[in-house]
Amino acid sequence: MRAFHLPSRAFRVLAIVSVLCLVSVCAASGSYRFGFAGDLGFAQDFIFGEGSNSIQIDLRAMVSDEFQVRIPLGLSFNGPSFMAEAGLFVLYYPWKTGPFMGLSVFQFGFTGGSCELENMVNLNEVTVGWTFEFGPGLFVEPSLSIRDPSGTFSDEYSGIKGVFPCYTVFRGRFSFGWYFWR
Repeated sequence: MRAFHLPSRAFRVLAIVSVLCLVSVCAASGSYRFGFAGDLGFAQDFIFGEGSNSIQIDLRAMVSDEFQVRIPLGLSFNGPSFMAEAGLFVLYYPWKTGPFMGLSVFQFGFTGGSCELENMVNLNEVTVGWTFEFGPGLFVEPSLSIRDPSGTFSDEYSGIKGVFPCYTVFRGRFSFGWYFWR
């Protein structure tokens, strides 16, 4: 059985570029809140026993009272197969706090260890949820993500679902995070 190996150079470059993009957006917009969150939704992969796992963190910046920019970094894996994903999301808070809705401006994944998937796949996602803030910059955020709501990338998603059964159309997320720059 082959061990799972993440191409460390590609993932480091992806992470560095993501951080630089978010910091640039923050600086250009005069962002007053910058933070990160980890998705605890990976627990559902273990509970439902899908045979694969997916984890996600995101970097986030409030660019105004109503808009937030996020750079999600995710990893799905199943034995030797993996998919590292990244993107740019824009979220809208209609009442400046609490409920939100958002969509991916662009999102892509790099795959490896699987001959069924191409090296790069296009992705898109819509999300709705609620942010509950407590303590100094801490927050929890339940949300529901709908992957490929328009069916534009149905071929890519059916291939991804074949390799990573946890990569479902509807994904419940529960994030915990911290705004460390306020």
